[in-house]
Amino acid sequence: MTYERVLQLYERMQEELNREHYLLGAGLKEKPEYDRIFERYPELADMKTATAIIREKMDLHEDAPDEVVEAYDRVIFTILELYLSLKTLAESQKMEMYEMSAEVEAEGKRVPYRMVPLLIQKESKRDKRRLYYDATLPVVEKLTSMKLEIYRKALMVVRKDFGYPNLYEYHNARKMDDFSAYAGRMKDFLKETEEEYRPLAEEFFGEILGLRWGEVEPYDSSYLVSGSAFDVSLKLPDVDALRETLRRGGIDLDSMPNLRIDDEVRPKKSPRAFCVPIKIPDEVVVVVKPSGAFSDVSTLFHEMGHGLHFAFTDRNLSVPHRLMGRVGTSEIYSFNMQYVTDQPLWLDAFAVGWDDRFVKFRRFVYLYYRRRYAAKVIYEVELFKGDDWERVGPDLYERILTDATGVHHNRERYFLDIDWGFYSVDYSQAWEVEAALREFLKGEFGEDWFFKPEAYEYLKGLWSLGMKYAPLKLASKLWG
Repeated sequence: MTYERVLQLYERMQEELNREHYLLGAGLKEKPEYDRIFERYPELADMKTATAIIREKMDLHEDAPDEVVEAYDRVIFTILELYLSLKTLAESQKMEMYEMSAEVEAEGKRVPYRMVPLLIQKESKRDKRRLYYDATLPVVEKLTSMKLEIYRKALMVVRKDFGYPNLYEYHNARKMDDFSAYAGRMKDFLKETEEEYRPLAEEFFGEILGLRWGEVEPYDSSYLVSGSAFDVSLKLPDVDALRETLRRGGIDLDSMPNLRIDDEVRPKKSPRAFCVPIKIPDEVVVVVKPSGAFSDVSTLFHEMGHGLHFAFTDRNLSVPHRLMGRVGTSEIYSFNMQYVTDQPLWLDAFAVGWDDRFVKFRRFVYLYYRRRYAAKVIYEVELFKGDDWERVGPDLYERILTDATGVHHNRERYFLDIDWGFYSVDYSQAWEVEAALREFLKGEFGEDWFFKPEAYEYLKGLWSLGMKYAPLKLASKLWG
């Protein structure tokens, strides 16, 4: 199996995997069949293939550009990830099927588990929010057990077949990063933002929830950050507001057949909005599940940031630069679009009922999420340097995330609140770069840059780079 052959097969396999992911997440399919896809591409999840590519890499000329060497590394780790996925596929599909079909009982009614977060977001009565939240606990316990089984099996493979002592070292090498150093950076970030964040948090905890720092529970924070307590609404449906924003910037979504929005409500649709680049750049779908909260439009813009990035990616980029980069790179652009909806000039054009206090509230929400993910970086680095997750995790999770946010993070969700591969690092790095990008856009094109065609022309140049550069590397190239 040669390097070029791997790229050809991977592009086809990735399209099939992404389509399956879309159908399942959108609630259009009930039973995952990832196993059948893997059966069609056995060479891509084979250690023999990884070994062949490693040998091919070793045969590169000593003067080979760093970019070429890094592309080989991306291919090697992609094969290892597929190998891991295959080893844990049965357990992963079982977990996904259970989550899709799980129901909880609340107020004498059976409710799909995936619908509960949306109900909590909209519920102003705390006792009802707690009721919904508590009703999910048996499902959470089951999902945690299933997820631990998957991670245990993955750890065994990482040690036995890859030679890494733990998941931390494996992902650190895979992402070509230094997670420990970055966790230190996140500790500094928490200290630097404490003076601004805590008064804001205490103000809105008290005003909206009637609670103090440390008394807020996850079911309270979900309602709080959704903005449901504010009487702010859009002048247009959220999808129309998005279309009009982009139209003013010279982008007509109706003329882009490669990018579409799926905002239809389905009972088994994932409550987490997502974007699926089924085939970059030819078929990209933005999937959202509206709840009626103002946060819907923010989420829609976030996912459209991904969609625009993938839809405008240069099709002539190599497969490693188009499909195998750090996910954080795309998060830069999703955050960049998301925070358009926090800007007074955008709110003035598309929203009613907002005021300076609402803008202040949105600043609180921004800092809440940034600090929460900074805490997740610190937590996950500490957790995955070892393997005693069940003993160490609950206390560590509760302490670190509660201290950072003022929201009591309950122990029972210590493992479900984790995404594979230190996604928390990608998110946090993307936030860093987006903040710099936003300031650049304001400086170059004005406070209303999001209505300026010339600003989107600049962004198209960045989007066209695909996944070529990791977040911090992209920032270094752009601004030094």
